[in-house]
Amino acid sequence: MTEQTFLSGIVIAGGRSRRFGTDKRRLRLWGDCGPRLLDHAVALLQPLCVETIVVLNDAEAWPDIPARLVCDEQPGSGAIGGLISGLQAMRAPAALVIAADMPLIAPQLLAALAQWPFTGDALAPTLPGQPDRPQPLLAVYRQSALPPLRRVFDRGERRLQTALRSLSWVDPGPELWQRYDPLARSLMNLNTPDDLAMVQAWLKSNSPC
Repeated sequence: MTEQTFLSGIVIAGGRSRRFGTDKRRLRLWGDCGPRLLDHAVALLQPLCVETIVVLNDAEAWPDIPARLVCDEQPGSGAIGGLISGLQAMRAPAALVIAADMPLIAPQLLAALAQWPFTGDALAPTLPGQPDRPQPLLAVYRQSALPPLRRVFDRGERRLQTALRSLSWVDPGPELWQRYDPLARSLMNLNTPDDLAMVQAWLKSNSPC
């Protein structure tokens, strides 16, 4: 197994859902008998990773999640604190990282990221026409990313996209989207009830039934 394929999987799951109004991680977007949103995120990573880590603030509320639960060392610090906690806990040389509230991630895109060769600290895609906006929660990070992330965090930086620019990061380029997710639906996250309505409409229109 190469370094690129020997990966930990990290789900940044937070727990506050302040803008959403309810715990979105428990939503069952695929029907009452389907998985919760957090279960879905874990299931996406498991075929690609040697371990799956979920970083969250309320581990005691998730006794049945088939993953290693890691407490966020800096609750309230946003995704950057969760990422630092996850990278510190990983047992592999690198990690495939996603957010728990991204229900439309294309599995084939994740698999491509897991195998994509790169040099440096991180592999973070950007959308065509947005070369300065790397996507930090659909990315691969090596262990070497942890010290610089800690340094910018200690200086007070809380915007993960800005912190990512302190790393040596690589953009796989537009080919990634063209081949695996032309409409970039993988980046859709659930921040508001309006976002939920959009995702539900898309899932309904693409249901096989």
